[in-house]
Amino acid sequence: MMGSSRNISDTDKRAALDRLLEDAHLDGSDRLRGFLTYIVDEELAGRGDEIRGKTIAQDVYGRDTSEGTDPENVVRVDARRLRQFLELHYEGVGKDDPVRLFIDSGGYRPRFERVTGSDPVSRDSKRIVLPIGAFAIGAIVGSLVAVGLGPGRQESDPVELSNWPAMDPSVHLQRAAIYEKSPAALQAFNLAHQARTMIFPIFDRQRQVLVLSVFEGVIEIDPEYFGGYAGASQALASLSLITPPSGAKSDYANAAMKLANQAVSLAPDQAWSQSAKSWAYFANRDYDAALQLGRRASKLDPNDGAVLDFLGAVALFSGEFEEAIETADRLSLLDSSNQRFANRNISGATHFHLGEYQTTVDRFEEAKQIGDPLSAPSLAYVTAALSAMGRDQAAKAKLAEFERAWPNAPIGAMLKSIHRDAENAEAVLRELRKQGWISPVTKEDAQR
Repeated sequence: MMGSSRNISDTDKRAALDRLLEDAHLDGSDRLRGFLTYIVDEELAGRGDEIRGKTIAQDVYGRDTSEGTDPENVVRVDARRLRQFLELHYEGVGKDDPVRLFIDSGGYRPRFERVTGSDPVSRDSKRIVLPIGAFAIGAIVGSLVAVGLGPGRQESDPVELSNWPAMDPSVHLQRAAIYEKSPAALQAFNLAHQARTMIFPIFDRQRQVLVLSVFEGVIEIDPEYFGGYAGASQALASLSLITPPSGAKSDYANAAMKLANQAVSLAPDQAWSQSAKSWAYFANRDYDAALQLGRRASKLDPNDGAVLDFLGAVALFSGEFEEAIETADRLSLLDSSNQRFANRNISGATHFHLGEYQTTVDRFEEAKQIGDPLSAPSLAYVTAALSAMGRDQAAKAKLAEFERAWPNAPIGAMLKSIHRDAENAEAVLRELRKQGWISPVTKEDAQR
């Protein structure tokens, strides 16, 4: 839980800033890094109460507030992005940070709080609703509120088109056309595409809960936009995949299919809609339908990396290994550093099942070096590949790393529930057992 903000030294506040700046989610975001550093510097210099959108526009962005435009608009947009980043950081790599930084809605002055327990960042941001029966849109809106995009704020801060970074002209025109429909429609579009980049790794439960809450907010902002339903469907399907057999697992899968159907109904020609329904079929263990729709989605937009990643994952766990590798390696994405892509993980796992163990290790090493998202199955596959090559010392070290990072992770149940052929899951687990791995279930039995 959060303690008093008093008696937090400037050194501790500076350390809190440094931890944020080290987060990989800010890599390449010099403007956000500058924004964050500026407001903390001003606070530590005793000028926190003087921080205004105007001062940030001038001092950080070099914008002239007398030009007749609204340079503070970009500050409002970036403040929202920072609030979203802070939520993600403290849900993930920063969950153990002793001092946390907040930027409250309605202002830009940083606020620091010391963590005195294990309660989450905010009560709203951790509310989880099980989708029993009808899917309760809006039940998880904590992260949406945190970035200042909740209901009632839709029209207050219109997006300034002239401040967008350089992009493909067609994308610029697309967003300009959406803006003409309404600022809220563009807001929903932008928020959905930001959330979409955070959906991998799919085996990260906290990430899926957070992403789901954002997509629920997108649906609230613009119920006619298919992307909110497609994204929420994929997050729910992912939650189903990593939930042990139970009523909740089935509820997640059923809700994922309902939302995927809604996305397809709104935009049947969109690759994201078809990809979402493919993933929903996969969560319901209908591998053939998942492959069929995943392939359709990749044909609708062969340049969409997220669509390719979901198809690659479906192909991998369906046992279509050659297709999984071809999909993972398409567009030379192995040379990309975009963290949205899970292609190296997919490629590495697939090569294991083809008996190409060194390639497995190489692919996951590339993913680690570039900063791609890793999860418990990632290290499990590396451990298994090293074991299969007879490199027991390296395998044991990797297993120890895995168990430190994800203690008691139900990797056995996870792999068996996601692979179409249980023998493919068992091939990984056999190698883990050779190195001394014991499933959490077996440990519990032994302690009774």
